[in-house]
Amino acid sequence: MYYESTRNNKIKKSFKEVLLTGLSDDGGLYIPKKWPKVSKKEFSKIKRMNYQQIAFHISKKFIKNEISDKDLKQIINKSFINFSNKKITTHKSLGNNRWLLELFYGPTFAFKDYALQVVGNLFDYVLKKEKKKITIIGATSGDTGSAAISGCKNKSTMEVFIFHPYKKISNIQRKLMTTVNSKNIHNIAIKGNFDDCQEIVKKLFIDKSLKNKFTFSAINSINWARILFQVIYYFYSVSRINQKNKKFIFSIPSGNFGNVYSGYIAKKIGLPIDKLIIATNENDVLQTFTNKGFIKLKSVKSTISPSMDIQLPSNLERYIYELFGKNNKLVINSLNYLYKNKKILINKNHIKKIQKNFKSSKVNEKDTLLTMKDFFTRYKIILDPHTAVGVAAEKKQKIKSLPVIYLATAHPGKFPETINRAIGKKINLPKKLLNKKEKYKVINLNYNKIKNYMIKQSRFVKNV
Repeated sequence: MYYESTRNNKIKKSFKEVLLTGLSDDGGLYIPKKWPKVSKKEFSKIKRMNYQQIAFHISKKFIKNEISDKDLKQIINKSFINFSNKKITTHKSLGNNRWLLELFYGPTFAFKDYALQVVGNLFDYVLKKEKKKITIIGATSGDTGSAAISGCKNKSTMEVFIFHPYKKISNIQRKLMTTVNSKNIHNIAIKGNFDDCQEIVKKLFIDKSLKNKFTFSAINSINWARILFQVIYYFYSVSRINQKNKKFIFSIPSGNFGNVYSGYIAKKIGLPIDKLIIATNENDVLQTFTNKGFIKLKSVKSTISPSMDIQLPSNLERYIYELFGKNNKLVINSLNYLYKNKKILINKNHIKKIQKNFKSSKVNEKDTLLTMKDFFTRYKIILDPHTAVGVAAEKKQKIKSLPVIYLATAHPGKFPETINRAIGKKINLPKKLLNKKEKYKVINLNYNKIKNYMIKQSRFVKNV
């Protein structure tokens, strides 16, 4: 299995190379040169596998012989030891052909644990084998950072710098990152929004002055391995629901397009998915892309679903690359035009292709809160605000005949103020978390200041 860049399809990289570098030198994102397939016969076998076995079966198709079966199984099994649910995830039937897939049983109570626990252990395994050390850099709108830190803490092979937007994530989301006491972890609060943090990460990757000082890698959804291990719960969820010969619809709260793209891959390689509903809050760039065929960048609006407060979803580049027929020049020119003019228009033929795979609805804060209240009244289930956006978006689509799975992407305890506002009920994560000392650095949105701080703080920086 080899991988190419969305900006250069002549590149030929192994899985290990893609894992350790994260982002291509040309600024592009990696995808497989050829997509493997899961046959109907294979899927019938998957139905009898547990979560860890499914993770091995699917990921092996993308890793091949670069990691032995024995070692890959050990890495996967080790990654799910600290999950609070023995089955790793749970379906809740809501009746009327609807299910809620709970993805918050990991150490940081969010869906990102399902991939990042594995990715952290993959990093450690490969780096020890190759006797290397890396510096991981990542931007977070709330949950990615804590999941990445949890997956990489106390590992001697790596150092981690995580950027989050200052005062634009929930207190608990911040504390899950900043209370981790580990020498290899650095938390930086940027006075800007998530897109600003993401832009800093991209600049660091292509900064020629840092090439000889750091060996950078990414652990957010820029990294292919993160995308790959999110594919697993799509297969797991469908395999556990008895709906013979029916295709499924998933409704997914979406910010950076990574979770949706993982669902798209699952469909692409053989999972019976009809459509993926891209649920957006009022930062609706993905909704306009899906329904109207244009991207228009606006100022980021702060909402009660902060992990979705994004205007420039980085993973969209992977999908656009395929949408444009792997035409590197067209991708690069379109992205350059987008950065310069804050908008691009997709032709009508492309819109038809988009809508074969995706639907999309925008949900405002009023409808988010009403959905949370209604869901609690009907089912006695508390939704976090991101999951509520996913539920509300599907309701707008008025789907009748096909089974629908909602992705519950975070534990409601991460958003106590919003929960109380919606249903008048207090809910919290363990108190021990709240009482831990925080450690993070606040820096103005200034690239050189951020870069110099990293150089000063890093234990791995090369003196050349």
